[in-house]
Amino acid sequence: MAISVGLNSAVRALLAQQQAMDAVSHNIANVNTPGYSRQRIHLGAVAPAGSSGVGQGVNVEGVERVRDQFIDFQIRTQSHSAGDYQARADSLSLVELAFGEPSDNGLRAVLGQFFNAWRDLSNAPEQSAARSAVVQAGETVAFVAQRLSKSMTDIRADANTRLEASVGEINELAKQVASLNQRIIEVRATGDPASDLTDQRDLALDRLAQLTDLRTMEHDDGHVDVFVGGRALVQGVKTNEIALTINPANQNFYDVEWASDGVAVPIQSGEVGGLLHQRDTDLPARQNDLNALISQIITDVNAAHAAGYAQDGVTTGTAFFTGTDATTIGVNAGVKSNLGLVAAATAAGASGDGSGALAIADLQRATNLTGNSQTYEDYFNGMLTRLGVSVRDASGIAAAQGATISHLEQLRASVSGVNLDEEMVSMVQFQKGYEAAAKVISTINQMLDELMSMVG
Repeated sequence: MAISVGLNSAVRALLAQQQAMDAVSHNIANVNTPGYSRQRIHLGAVAPAGSSGVGQGVNVEGVERVRDQFIDFQIRTQSHSAGDYQARADSLSLVELAFGEPSDNGLRAVLGQFFNAWRDLSNAPEQSAARSAVVQAGETVAFVAQRLSKSMTDIRADANTRLEASVGEINELAKQVASLNQRIIEVRATGDPASDLTDQRDLALDRLAQLTDLRTMEHDDGHVDVFVGGRALVQGVKTNEIALTINPANQNFYDVEWASDGVAVPIQSGEVGGLLHQRDTDLPARQNDLNALISQIITDVNAAHAAGYAQDGVTTGTAFFTGTDATTIGVNAGVKSNLGLVAAATAAGASGDGSGALAIADLQRATNLTGNSQTYEDYFNGMLTRLGVSVRDASGIAAAQGATISHLEQLRASVSGVNLDEEMVSMVQFQKGYEAAAKVISTINQMLDELMSMVG
């Protein structure tokens, strides 16, 4: 009986050490696999079967997936903000690039050239070249203003396109999580911890956290529910898909809604939150600032121009600009086709009078914006300053969040990552255990041979 117990104990030891070696091999094989968490074997002594007090060897009690859920939570929380501000920084950088200030071709420069052209005209109101220069300068102002307005519209459209891709990715990741939930439930029901499947699911959840602000809840059977804006995106093995609906009231951009009932999804952060903020809040506000500037210029120039007289000394009341804002501004077609309509004079019948042109040139220094406290240049400089500060802040926060995530990922790697040195030590340890168990079997075999020879 004692020999039988010894053989059973040795066999259990062989199997346990072999399974431990399998775990080491699996860890080493996945040393470079993204999202992989190292696995650790837990061995436990088998209690005695009778009153002899001698145990029956060792068993594998379980395979542990080494993972710190608190670090996972911190990484995902920081990822919400990082994705949000990175999306904002990317969009704002495009706006900054569109303005391109300081530049010889930027709005500040062409406005200066426009008012200088009127100043030159005031000195030579009878020269057609000076009148042509005024019209050309006005067309340049209109062109640059329209270009800036279109650029911001295009950046909004780009944010809308990126939103479509991001929401599509959210839905795909949600399906992936639901599918993995199903497999994890089935595998764990057999007693297997489903470590590798759980790693795949965590990798999907990490990416989801970059895209949107989510909350997760893990259940005893191993599945995870995912919530966005207080509602389940993934519940068990089912998904609640997010849909994009065209909104005609918002330039046919997408509204983000739950596909099941059309209720808006209140996404506040992550890449999707950042894109929504840029598309619907930040960029429209900057467009409004630009329109306010251009609208004031149109109003002021047209008022001064309409008060003046054309070269014939009779015609008056002519608008120089058409349109109402940066999108629609243009030079009056009648003025472009007849340079004589440029109103340089303030008195009828005075073709050599340049006081009207000088009055328009003096608008450059007039404080007609922000409660009569800012000139056009002051207002524009304020726009650029706010833009620069926003780019700096968004980029700085995104970089800071990225650094925090990088640090947390290093902490996670120190806990969950595969350390080849440690695995080599474990390999030697389990190899020696295996050899010792084999030696026990060999020794018991020799004892049996001697016993049988004596009996024979």
